[in-house]
Amino acid sequence: MIPFRRFALWLAAAALAACLAPPDLPPSQARVEAPAPELLPLTELLAERADGPHAARLTDAPDARAAALQARAARLRGPVIAAPDRQQMLGSAPRLR
Repeated sequence: MIPFRRFALWLAAAALAACLAPPDLPPSQARVEAPAPELLPLTELLAERADGPHAARLTDAPDARAAALQARAARLRGPVIAAPDRQQMLGSAPRLR
């Protein structure tokens, strides 16, 4: 019964600590003196994204993308363990019992 009481005490202490509000501390000097972040125009960010490594996948025809996804799904449906390794594992299973 003692371990349960100890657990209940720790659980109650954790629950009470979770209800506490964080202290209201003033901002640090480094944060006050830091410059504001530079805002970039959205058109520049979108242009960089269009030239990225995944741009070709996004601009492919939907049929080609669907075919690629179906081929990937077929590969994932295959066996996880190669046939020779699986046979070896199944052959050694009776010895492990």
